[in-house]
Amino acid sequence: MAIRRQFPDVHWVWEGGISFVYEVHPHIVVKVPKSGDYEREQFRKELEIYEIFSHNPPCPSIVQCFFYADNGIFLEYMRGATTIGVLHFHLLIATLDVTLCSRIQNNHIRDDETDIITKVEKLEPLPLRKEWMNDLAQAVAFLESLNLAHGDLRPENILLDRDRLKLSDFDSTAKIGSEFEACIPPYGRILNSDEQDQGESGTAGSLGARTEQFALGSLYYFINYGFEVYGNQRLTEDYNKHGRKVVDLLQDMKFPQLDGDPLIDDIINKCWHNKYATIGELAAHTETLLPGRSNRRDIQAENTPARPWLTILGHPVRGFRKFLKSCWGILLCRTTRETTKPDGAMSEIPDGYTLGIEQHDSAKDFSFKRKLCQNLDRCGLLHVLSSDEPEQLGFKLEWYRHAKN
Repeated sequence: MAIRRQFPDVHWVWEGGISFVYEVHPHIVVKVPKSGDYEREQFRKELEIYEIFSHNPPCPSIVQCFFYADNGIFLEYMRGATTIGVLHFHLLIATLDVTLCSRIQNNHIRDDETDIITKVEKLEPLPLRKEWMNDLAQAVAFLESLNLAHGDLRPENILLDRDRLKLSDFDSTAKIGSEFEACIPPYGRILNSDEQDQGESGTAGSLGARTEQFALGSLYYFINYGFEVYGNQRLTEDYNKHGRKVVDLLQDMKFPQLDGDPLIDDIINKCWHNKYATIGELAAHTETLLPGRSNRRDIQAENTPARPWLTILGHPVRGFRKFLKSCWGILLCRTTRETTKPDGAMSEIPDGYTLGIEQHDSAKDFSFKRKLCQNLDRCGLLHVLSSDEPEQLGFKLEWYRHAKN
């Protein structure tokens, strides 16, 4: 197909609910919307959130965006865990466990008949679990500082790159006070008759600290116990009614017993019972779980803003930026979407460009990555990828793409 000749370094690597995801560089993927009206509307909502992000300092616990347009969002590539093996005398580097969901579920042993989890083979190391808890709290606190709530906090929307965790998928993100639409148990719950101050009984209520901390509490349970709330219990004779029973229990504020680490259990319990006035307050609590973080925060508070997410990427050296700008002024693709030549567009992207970002893998390379993404857009990549389904464009889903002799 012409698209594969025009963009030989582009590979289809993931399919989400509203978008297809393509690798365009070892460190960059691009999301393009599916063709349905609902999918494109949700994609438009996500674009609005990235527009807000673009006017604020980045949060290190949120997947970084390098460039976005109406029909595509270029993001950092979260590869998950890496497994190395040999098959037919070829070295295979397989990318696995891209989401928190798959990472945790790979340690499950389930009953074949009921799907109940009967054993968790292992938990992640305690220091890593604490780090993940704090990363999630900092990400959601960052959103709160922008008067936003994620609105769909669950393991499938949390990505991993080895052990680094970052929050993603913002198509359900909305202003605090908006209707809570994506109320998926056990990360969302229906209000009961004793919570009239929070909203109408039988509804999910409005987005805010209550909904976000409840979801975080259930995520913390998932991370530290190795299964979802009530995922290890048979609540009904007919397992098809298990989900409905979980909804009822959560509405009645009935939760499983917490018998793990006391400090972690205390946070989970407070999240479930709406004890944090803000997510920022929760984030301050989770930060104390990290070794030496309290003392470091006290020292930094004397000289820096209190927001933990502002201790992030430094300002690029001006000379370095000027150097990159001059380089890319020469290298930028001159073709536009209207004048792209199918077989020649990629020839104007620098040879060896896949090595350039690796050589500058630091805060200073953001400008470099952004220019690369803009260049691909100018060459018509987003226009082509959003024009049809991946299979119709000649792509195959590549799960184990990285292999060499």
